[in-house]
Amino acid sequence: MEAPWFPRVIAHHPYIILLVVFTFSSICLIIPLTTKRFPDFSDPQMGFEARGTVLAQRLTAWKHLIEASKPRGELTDNPLEYQQYIRESTQQSNANMKNHSLPTQGILRKKPKDKNKRKGKKHKKVLNNTDYIESSDEEKDTWKELLELKDRHNTDIEDEKTQEKDNLDSDNFFCNLPSSAYARVVITVESENKNLNLWSMDGILAQCHIDGVLRGNVHFPSLCQTKIERNGVESHKCCRSWSPANYVALLSNRSSCLGVTENDLSRVKTLLQKCAKYYHDRQLLPNCAEDFNCQKHVPVECYMRNAVYHLLHYLLDVNFIPSSDKEKTDLNSKRNSTLHSAMLFLPIAASSATLDFYKEIDNDDLVYGNFRVQGMQLGLKSILFDRLLLSDSSLVLGGFIFVTLCIWAYTGSIVVTTATIFAVVFSLGISYAMYTLVLDIEFFPFMNVLAIVVAVGIGADDAFIYCKIWESKKQKKLSNGGLVRMVQETMKHAFPSMFVTSLTTAVAFFASIVSNVTAINCFSLFSGMTVIANFFLMVTWLPACVVVSEHFKLSTLSPVNFITRKIIRPLRSLGDKVTVGFTTFLTGLVLRLRWFWLLSLGIIAIACASVVFHYPGLQLPDYMDFQLFHDEHPFERYDLVYSRRFWFERYEMVGGDGELLPLRFVFGIKPVDNGDYLNPTKRGILDWDETFDISSPMSQRWLEQFCQNLRRQPFYHHTIGPMLSNCFIEPLRNWMKRRCKDPVDSHIDYAPCCESSKFPYAPDVLEQCAAEASVRLHRTPYLWIQDNPPYAGPKFVKEPLFAQAPNDTLAIKARPKIKALVVEYDSTYAYSLSFGNMDKFFQEVESWMQNQLRTAPKGMRGGWFISHLEFYELQRTLYQGTIWAIGLSLTLALIVLALVTLNPLISLYAIIAIGAVIIVTVAVLILLGWTLNILESVAISTTIGLAVDFSLHYAVSYKACTSEKKIDRVKTALQQMGGPTLMAAITSGAAGALMLPSHVLAYIQIGIFLLLVMTISWIYATLFLCSMLAIIGPSSRFAQFEYPRLKILSICFSKYEDGGAVETDKDNNRARKTYKGRGMLSESTLSTSSSVCQFHCSELETLAARPPSPSLPPSPLSTLLR
Repeated sequence: MEAPWFPRVIAHHPYIILLVVFTFSSICLIIPLTTKRFPDFSDPQMGFEARGTVLAQRLTAWKHLIEASKPRGELTDNPLEYQQYIRESTQQSNANMKNHSLPTQGILRKKPKDKNKRKGKKHKKVLNNTDYIESSDEEKDTWKELLELKDRHNTDIEDEKTQEKDNLDSDNFFCNLPSSAYARVVITVESENKNLNLWSMDGILAQCHIDGVLRGNVHFPSLCQTKIERNGVESHKCCRSWSPANYVALLSNRSSCLGVTENDLSRVKTLLQKCAKYYHDRQLLPNCAEDFNCQKHVPVECYMRNAVYHLLHYLLDVNFIPSSDKEKTDLNSKRNSTLHSAMLFLPIAASSATLDFYKEIDNDDLVYGNFRVQGMQLGLKSILFDRLLLSDSSLVLGGFIFVTLCIWAYTGSIVVTTATIFAVVFSLGISYAMYTLVLDIEFFPFMNVLAIVVAVGIGADDAFIYCKIWESKKQKKLSNGGLVRMVQETMKHAFPSMFVTSLTTAVAFFASIVSNVTAINCFSLFSGMTVIANFFLMVTWLPACVVVSEHFKLSTLSPVNFITRKIIRPLRSLGDKVTVGFTTFLTGLVLRLRWFWLLSLGIIAIACASVVFHYPGLQLPDYMDFQLFHDEHPFERYDLVYSRRFWFERYEMVGGDGELLPLRFVFGIKPVDNGDYLNPTKRGILDWDETFDISSPMSQRWLEQFCQNLRRQPFYHHTIGPMLSNCFIEPLRNWMKRRCKDPVDSHIDYAPCCESSKFPYAPDVLEQCAAEASVRLHRTPYLWIQDNPPYAGPKFVKEPLFAQAPNDTLAIKARPKIKALVVEYDSTYAYSLSFGNMDKFFQEVESWMQNQLRTAPKGMRGGWFISHLEFYELQRTLYQGTIWAIGLSLTLALIVLALVTLNPLISLYAIIAIGAVIIVTVAVLILLGWTLNILESVAISTTIGLAVDFSLHYAVSYKACTSEKKIDRVKTALQQMGGPTLMAAITSGAAGALMLPSHVLAYIQIGIFLLLVMTISWIYATLFLCSMLAIIGPSSRFAQFEYPRLKILSICFSKYEDGGAVETDKDNNRARKTYKGRGMLSESTLSTSSSVCQFHCSELETLAARPPSPSLPPSPLSTLLR
């Protein structure tokens, strides 16, 4: 009977195997790196969004509608003006062509007036009539934009030249107005429990001192905004910083904050308390000093120099001068009379240009008495993250080196160690090639870097297992079959364990694809393919390297062999003794205290399940930005803590803290996302609802009734003022009641858009009159300027002119066509980062909307509801996706293990242990304060993948043992797997510990996660699962099923039976001839040569001293295939 071909190829031709695998892996690593764009982590938050869910598709469709409503989009709100613009542009173009000259200037449409937009997401603020302020090395261009910031809050849009001239306030005290485009720091008291107050003389001096320290930075003069004199000449003097101390000096006619007195503080505070109600009622506007309408409602002292507004809006925390509802009790009034934190704006742009400025800042200098700087916003967060990501990678490299040293110490072979490291790198390379070339996924999120942890952990684990089994076969002196038999027997015992762990780990990662978050989906795919690639290398690359390692040990005169005999072998002998003692101790510890371990660890798992599923439970994030640094970093302190203490930051968040949530109902657009869900930059295109028809009489009546029902709902908030576009059908009816003849000029006829048309209107009348009403609306700017474009109302398609008359001057007017419709009102719900509040809002409005659509005519049934729900959808998707991933991965792992072992009890016990590992790990993370954000969700997915390894190793080893007694089977499993699993846990856990000193939160959390998951996984696999098997584990035949038809496959690993001795000898002769001249030893020399692995269990040492057994014990695979 011939030997299996694969072990013979590895034993006889290892270098060919190495060359083929090395070439293939190198090609997979090089091609994508040279042909594809290198991963860009400049925006680590990219991909942190839900895709594919019902609500996520609506949000995508809404973004498409916003883009389509822009000047270059497919839709317009004013079709008649658009047609006039096209007609005039065409006539001008034709005139220029007739004159045979290039059109140097045409009749261009006047640039649409910008709306006074409320800010979008933080750090993406829009300046008035300017572009986004981005990082730039040209400070002069940056300051030209900053000089225009004074009138950024004006509702009336002014000419740009006027803005450039109006850059100084009346007293030339400040160069400009405070804005979130400037760099800023937060000054706080060291302890809010103490009777400390920034609104005191000590607080004023602290502000002046800290401002002076920051302005004394060597890089400040080159970055600061300089003053412009009244004659327009730019001076070289830096502008004054905006701080409460400087504003008190301004209101008290002091030249400096150092001249402020106690009386000045008391007088200004009284002024703030008097004017605060006007600010909180939205009557005190940022430009009240120039707005006559505002001045009618606000006392003159409250808007003088706009100082009160700037103090309350930008510089003082929200609790210092509370709104009127907070002043009802003396307790609140007394508590809020203390200023705990104040903002200081520096006259430098918040951009990457401040990096050197930040590096020169010494936090110890930003202290004055009991006051210090706690938070900063310099516009550097992403840039600094990129820098630290590279600099702190040395910690990751240190962990990698530690893992390498551990592998070397365990195997005693530099060849095997190098091979294992190459296997980790090659597995990542093969996975990256499959990811980018085969699957053609262009987006590579930052979270995919976590796959390195997976590759290192699984690669080292499999290497330890293979070397352990290789050494055990050498200790049994398998000299009858030579090297081929060694390879075959090692693979026969190692293959089932590595196959089961790799398959279940890959399945656990692939199960996370049920999540709808792009970054998690990409991570799941990449990590699952990394595990599969690692298994491929562990059954080809690693066995060949072990064979080559034996070749290197044959040269007895080599320096390496001398070092081995004189240094390493004595150390290895000591290690063997330690290993024997440890194995004996571990076996006794588990078996003697098995009831204690089972009950105590089981109770802990149950308690942790209560923590995870009951209280406090998986906590959802309550902040929108992805945290990049540790909690004490000044950038994170600003974003997580202090940004919510100032009104301007609250308003500039998406939706605005306290801003009423809009009720938006969209018709005419299908709520679909036809883009690439694995690429956040590919969102597809707008998909029209061809069934939409607002012009039919039934649709008109239903829309009118819909708006009336909406205003009767408890979630509707009454809005004062004209709302022509909110629900256009009702204002249109009132507008259509006008007389058909103009009362001033009787020659003007308004038909059919007049009282002669009756509701419901004919389709052509409705669309024509809605277009004319839109013209009147746009001619009255204060009626249609809103905070969030696109504003509500009908959306007309931009259709070209159909034809032109023979004189080439007149065109046939195209009939306006309503392509989409937006109905929008305010709700009674305020925007919140709380999942519970937002979920209540969405469920209430969504259920009402679905009830309304049941009675809608065919042309209106495609409507849907949307609002500021991006963060809510991310929270909901993270929670549901994580729970589903845990449940699905455990189910699939149970199925895989049951199919491989064919023993439901062993499979069930292993899954219980794996589930306990996941539950306990997640519970500890919850108690450590982790919230379920993207990184934490990915960490849980990684926990699922890494938690299965140790438990499955013990389960497969227990299953492979043929002993009838449960105690003996557990003892064998502990002796075989106790050492390798402990070594794998130590290497990965210690590598995680080395990452804890990092400044990058991702590295810190990865380190904590590795420490926890490795410790908990080993404890529950060794103490809990083995104790469970020792108490209630099945015997060798109990509940054991078989594969009768696959039994023949066992022949692949059973060549060496009694009748195959002749073939064995022939094969041995071939082996001797093949390696003659290469230094290959005889079988007897091989059996007594130095071992590849260092540590051995006590039972294996005992077996090594016994005579060789006449036959080998049954292999795990042959047992599985019976």
